[in-house]
Amino acid sequence: MYLESKYKADDDSVGEELLMGVSEIEERARVVEKAVKEGYFTLDQALSLYKVSKIEYFVYSLIKNKKKLEATSKQSQVISAASIFVSVFNEASIKFDPKVKKMMHQLETITKDPSFKKVKING
Repeated sequence: MYLESKYKADDDSVGEELLMGVSEIEERARVVEKAVKEGYFTLDQALSLYKVSKIEYFVYSLIKNKKKLEATSKQSQVISAASIFVSVFNEASIKFDPKVKKMMHQLETITKDPSFKKVKING
């Protein structure tokens, strides 16, 4: 799914223009997102396969949803960011210290609480 070489048009300018401003990490994170969405891999498997760290994917998800997040209240931004955080780190949390596991569980509970308004996140 992830291609090592960049797409190039006949004169190279169109391909370069399309990919200008798209970092390699962003490109790999998009592939991870698509592979997980289509059910090819779990998030942890895709991150490992495409060599994207959990931190990189978390930041990618925040930036991808930046406009939606900024259009809401600060509380909704925090709840939505916490929801992204939980979705990225939840699988790994089974190996965490018991206190951190408890914190992750509490975060997950809060982010799933329908009384808190959160942004519909893409990815």
